[in-house]
This record gives sequence, structure tokens and C-alpha cells, in this order.
Amino acid sequence: MKAIFLVVALAVAGASATAELAFIGGGALSMARRPESCAVSAVQMRGPKPSTKLKGAKVRSSVAKRFKMTAGGKILRRRANKQHLLFNKKHKNKKHAGKIGQVSSAMIKTYTQILSR
Repeated sequence: MKAIFLVVALAVAGASATAELAFIGGGALSMARRPESCAVSAVQMRGPKPSTKLKGAKVRSSVAKRFKMTAGGKILRRRANKQHLLFNKKHKNKKHAGKIGQVSSAMIKTYTQILSR
């Protein structure tokens, strides 16, 4: 009851709304209004809006170094087992490992998407 009379007395005297709320008793009512400088600084701290245009994905350079795409859509690769420890491998194995192979049909779709970015 006393708080209501104080608000009415302040309103009659011409006090501002923030002074009324601060005088009533603190708590949530005292922080009902922030100074305008806080609102302005929050807007100024934000950066520019991000652009809506998405960048295209890059070709993965590791895949680009290991595979080659032909004009016909085939994907070529090197075969394994031709890098080191060749002295204990048979001539036939080394000869076949030196050839260029094709990527399996199960992996063609994956590598085509990666190489065509």
C-alpha cells in the first residue's frame, strides 16, 4: 500500500518513470530500463551481416594428386606395392604393380564428386 502511494506521489510531482521504479524497492523493477548507450554499443559491436552466397567446395588436393579423370569419365590410379622393399618381390608382381589401374565401380561416384568440384 505504501509503495502505491509513493508512485502516485512521484507521478504528481513529475518524476520520470525510471525514478519511480528505482524508488519502489529495487529488484527487477529497478532494472526495468537500461540506458540507451548500452543498446547502441551492442549494435555497434556486431559485425557486418554474412553474405548469403556460398563458396564452392575446393577439390581435395590429396585426391587430385592421386587420381586422374579421363575424358571418357574413367578414373585412373596407381597400383600399390611399387614404392619400397622391391628386392624381395617377384619380377611379375613388380611389373603388374607398375601399371596404371582404374578405380572400382563402387568408388567411381565418390571420386567423381570430389574431383569435379
